[in-house]
Amino acid sequence: MRLDLDSIDWASLTHAYGSAEDVPGLIRDLRSSDAEVRSAAMYELYGNIYHQGTRYEASAYAVPFLLELLADPATPARHEVIQLLSCLAVGYTPYDIPAGGFPIAEIRNDLAQVPEETWRRWSQAMKDWYEVVSTGQRRPLPLTKPERRLLETRHALAAYDAVRAGVPLLLSCLADPDAEVVGEAIHALAWFSEEMTSIRPRLLDIASDDQRPAQTVGAALVALGLVGGALTQPVADLLDRNLAGTDPDLRWAAAVAWAQLAGEEVPEAAIAELRGWAAAVRQQDTGQTIWEASPSYVALDVLDAFAAPVAAQVRSDLVAAVLAEQPTSNWHNHFNVVLGYAFPRMESDHGRGFEELTAAQRAAVAWLIDNPHVFGSSGPQGPLRQHGLPTTHEALRAYAGLIG
Repeated sequence: MRLDLDSIDWASLTHAYGSAEDVPGLIRDLRSSDAEVRSAAMYELYGNIYHQGTRYEASAYAVPFLLELLADPATPARHEVIQLLSCLAVGYTPYDIPAGGFPIAEIRNDLAQVPEETWRRWSQAMKDWYEVVSTGQRRPLPLTKPERRLLETRHALAAYDAVRAGVPLLLSCLADPDAEVVGEAIHALAWFSEEMTSIRPRLLDIASDDQRPAQTVGAALVALGLVGGALTQPVADLLDRNLAGTDPDLRWAAAVAWAQLAGEEVPEAAIAELRGWAAAVRQQDTGQTIWEASPSYVALDVLDAFAAPVAAQVRSDLVAAVLAEQPTSNWHNHFNVVLGYAFPRMESDHGRGFEELTAAQRAAVAWLIDNPHVFGSSGPQGPLRQHGLPTTHEALRAYAGLIG
């Protein structure tokens, strides 16, 4: 490798399991001609510098070396390297589609409120803690949960910016002969709205190319929506053309991009397309679409963000349909599905009263009140707590104003 892995004092850096001294060897293994060696190395990297979405001190330091692997055509499975880079940048699967794109401005603003001296103190406290627990001793974590969350976010931003430095390389990957490399590069570029000026024209070219595979065109459409920018006439025409086309996946991609770019001004045709996909969320054959995400769940999430009344009606219909059925397993599992449709997000502390709930949410509570037999050892108490609702039948009745 052109960059010297041994120039970094990895042993002084930390990841999910303490010292990051194993990272250089794992990065070297990604160049192996043995697929099993590469797979084992990738598995370890997903577990230490990217552990369940969390980034660590060592994460950003690993990125330049991963970018160098990507730049080398001799590196095997380069699309997998891009996948890891995307995860390191944004902290979740690169196939998620957050409404409004990646919130980088909000993240930068939150971290800017913490003085540099505080960062140094927190980082040193965590290093000292790792040293103690690595010897088998027990010691309480030295930071509060909010402090740890901020420190983790700072490590995440460092990783994001390290990957952002590779945007020119990712743009060059759009012309790669390997279709998987092209597809993963499109996914990765979608998260860097601050580099919109260089990214958007390339995505527009790909999305406008009728000779490209539909999966590539659709991915570029979704990425256009995520990277953001002005809704120019060429972009609007491109989205409308795909929205009116015969390919259902391209219609879905165009509708998602319309919503991301137009917000609450999304056209009715796009809302109708998204509503059709969202209403089909219970069908087992909806599968995954061109962004390798569930099209129905994405459509429902997008409607939640940009067409809330439509989403509320779809969710109400879904809840009514599930409650009208007999469960195929137990009521606990069945009702988890109901809660998932009724509540877009788990909010244990939302503080809303019964009348402030949506129609779907009130229907779920009303059903529980009418069916006290589901409360028990395998009842819904845990999920109710996670969704900020009372956990006993009597308390639910009081919550709904049915005391007595």
